[in-house]
Amino acid sequence: MLSIDVGNKKVCVVEGSYRNGQVTVTSCAEIEYKSETTVNGTITDRSSLSFLINEIIKTNHMKSKSAVVSFNSSDIIAREFKLPNIKVGSLQALVKNEMSRIMGADDEYVIDFTVNGVTEDKLLNVSAFAVSREVVEGYYKLLHELRLKPVALDIHANAISKLLSNATINGRIPDTGNMIIADIGYSKIAFHVFSSGVCRFNRTEVSPVQEFAREIASINRVDITANDLAKLDVSPDFEYENTLIGDTCRYFVYRLSDEIQRYIQYVILNSTSKSVSQIYICGGIASVNGIEEALTTSLKIPVETLKSVNRLTLPKDCSLTKVCNAAGALIRL
Repeated sequence: MLSIDVGNKKVCVVEGSYRNGQVTVTSCAEIEYKSETTVNGTITDRSSLSFLINEIIKTNHMKSKSAVVSFNSSDIIAREFKLPNIKVGSLQALVKNEMSRIMGADDEYVIDFTVNGVTEDKLLNVSAFAVSREVVEGYYKLLHELRLKPVALDIHANAISKLLSNATINGRIPDTGNMIIADIGYSKIAFHVFSSGVCRFNRTEVSPVQEFAREIASINRVDITANDLAKLDVSPDFEYENTLIGDTCRYFVYRLSDEIQRYIQYVILNSTSKSVSQIYICGGIASVNGIEEALTTSLKIPVETLKSVNRLTLPKDCSLTKVCNAAGALIRL
């Protein structure tokens, strides 16, 4: 199956499978947009996006005809409920009713949910999501244009939860403390909080990467790509000959740290465990030299890039930080 992860700066396509609790990715590739193709998860130029995805599929000889799409948007409405342990059909009706209480009777949204376990008093922990019907139809038309069979439309929060829940990450078994996954994209940061191996909170904030890229581009007087950003070094002790670039890199680390720190405070206020023991970062910015050291120094919490997950097998040339959302979306439960 193909898994297509649509971001605001690039599109990533992986081909793989999910069997017996294991995800295997056999091929992966991505292309950065040269023009505005999506805005906040909504497709604005379907023909250009379709062309780029088709180029990835042809160039990498991907043969699958079924596909799932993953995306993120700050317009996704997400809520957590504790509901009775009832049959799926009845549970679906109950979730729709609870979401309607929040949004009103609105047919402009598609509502779905996942069950994240059972409480001590035998209630279900349910994560419910509402996505604009217009957005859903846009991705359906995209797959139809590509002559691919639609399997599902997934969101990053759900894909990451499936991939990382109760998983060994970077060789580390999950503990009872709070762990944050920060997916740092070009325009958004998606935060996912895990406690005792289970995803508890998800939130999307504005990313400082876009402004950082513009500032570097202004200094160098050329357009900056993701590959150009990856060549920078934001290590605390690194000194650039051009002091303006050095100051810009340090200010970017400060702004990024500030966004993460604010979310840490939110987690501490809203969870039983009043600390964060580990932060993992993914997304394009995770490839920037020195980012782990810079954030660890600033936040005083261990920060690592997402390198390995025990239930996931990747090709040697495939970086987990770039494909974690697409890989998670391959998991069909």
